[in-house]
Amino acid sequence: MSSMLLFIPLFITLLVVNNLALALDWVLFPRFRKQEVIDPVFIVSLPRTGTTNVLYALNSPNLPFTSMKLWECLFAPSIIQRKSIRLLWRLIPNKLRKSIRKLDKKLHQEINEIHNSSLFLHEEDDIVLAWSFSTIYMSFLYPESNVLRELFNFDEQVTQRRKDRIMRRYKRLVERHLYSLNNSNGVRYLAKNPAMAAKVDSISKHFPTAKSIVIERSPNDILPSTELLISFQLKNTTDVPMSLEEKLTVYEVLESMRNNLQTHLVEKACMPFAVVQFENIIKDRELTINSILNWLGCKERFLDVPSKTNFRSN
Repeated sequence: MSSMLLFIPLFITLLVVNNLALALDWVLFPRFRKQEVIDPVFIVSLPRTGTTNVLYALNSPNLPFTSMKLWECLFAPSIIQRKSIRLLWRLIPNKLRKSIRKLDKKLHQEINEIHNSSLFLHEEDDIVLAWSFSTIYMSFLYPESNVLRELFNFDEQVTQRRKDRIMRRYKRLVERHLYSLNNSNGVRYLAKNPAMAAKVDSISKHFPTAKSIVIERSPNDILPSTELLISFQLKNTTDVPMSLEEKLTVYEVLESMRNNLQTHLVEKACMPFAVVQFENIIKDRELTINSILNWLGCKERFLDVPSKTNFRSN
């Protein structure tokens, strides 16, 4: 719990600073509201199905996709923050950059045994909704309660008014991300996070030209892997071990997300989707990613090379 004593004042500071910076965007960069989000792609799979693997692959330098990195979600959700930090990064001495990267690696060393993470890597963009208290990750701060649990059943349990408010804010954050790029022409936004499986219908309404990717993996592998990750996350917020009741709640959430995908993607056909097998990503990543690119209408090709991030499939 000592980590929470440090986390709370840091979170409050970031909450104030980030929201002030987001407000400044409307004054300094009002044209971001006209930024087009062309044919975005959402990886809407359940957690622990290889979503990070696909996210990294599609964000290869020669491919026309862009995603938020962890440092953007945490420290720079606004345009003014991103431009300022990028400028500062270019100006600071190379020795200081190396020191920051070394510290970053040390801070993420433990979680990297489960999920590849770094401030400099693309990450789950649901984190950026923390600054409006509308992300599923906020529930980990109060694991013994039902705080924000309805977000795990976003399409079915959240009121329409609240859904629209959250999705409008999310879309503005995506527009900011694209606007902050030096050249966003032809670049497609790409996102993944476990919350998306619960909000595919809402995504389709606010991003009408979107396409989605679903990765199929055996539930026998998904359940224990998800339990392991959540146990790690809870370890930093509570001294109480995960109970059997909480484990069953995790299973129920996964089942409800899977049902939501079935209901809205398959039965109601809310947006186009492609299904990818987890085994194919592992056995022949290059062929699988290029099949996805073909389906997305991309002419560019993916060439699989060893990753410097020591990638572990999730």
